[in-house]
Amino acid sequence: MWVTKSYNDKFQQEYKIERKLLEIKGSKHTLELFNSQAFGEIALLDEGLLLQNMLFVQSELLAHLSVCSHKNPKRVLIAGSFNLELAFEFLRHDEVQVDFLQFDLKVLESLISFLPHYKEVMEAERFQLIPQLSEEFLEQNAQEERAKYDIIVLCNSNSNANSYAKLLNDDGILVLKSPHILLETNEVKALLESLEDFSVKMPFFAPLSVLQDCYIFASKLYHPMADIQLQRADMLDDLRYYHANLHLSAFVLPKAVKSALFGVAKN
Repeated sequence: MWVTKSYNDKFQQEYKIERKLLEIKGSKHTLELFNSQAFGEIALLDEGLLLQNMLFVQSELLAHLSVCSHKNPKRVLIAGSFNLELAFEFLRHDEVQVDFLQFDLKVLESLISFLPHYKEVMEAERFQLIPQLSEEFLEQNAQEERAKYDIIVLCNSNSNANSYAKLLNDDGILVLKSPHILLETNEVKALLESLEDFSVKMPFFAPLSVLQDCYIFASKLYHPMADIQLQRADMLDDLRYYHANLHLSAFVLPKAVKSALFGVAKN
């Protein structure tokens, strides 16, 4: 049997599975969990996919790339994801407070055995689960000083990035999922054009990632390559994926893509 991840109507990937372990319908999302010889377990969430043995790739890259591009990050917001491992990686950095916006708690709780550090993250003093609809959260907190964040990570490409950007501090960093940089360059260009009030807007990807997910780094001040905090990046222990050289290489794009995004991507 095979499970499929679709990028669009022209491109998809298939992953071999052995059997279905469970199926859960939450308030908005549906979770299907499969056993896989190659990836441990595979969590299929609507059209999204999490590979148990590969969670460290996305989690380490997004967390440490953003933290190591900011001079003094204190508050982080993660939205549009069930991957608590991303919060775990942020919590490796002392003084960083992580808010995790996820209202579909039935699905999240069903991943307790899938996520290696589920209990550790949920019990961490610097972690807060926010079980509210994102629209309500944005409306309630956009004008409140206490709600300002240094880093916001949007793992859902359908999120309203500019609405979340209102929650950033003046030197804040926004990381959001984007269409595939190579296969959907025009869609990436449109997304870059839609982002407002950012002096830095740079596409990047996870090198050697099985899932081939792509992202955009948007900042009001910091440049992810010029402002990389090398001492912080080099002091991280027990990582499997992220390091300073990989951080820099994530922003290296094919020449044709660079030309297509010239004038739109700001670096």
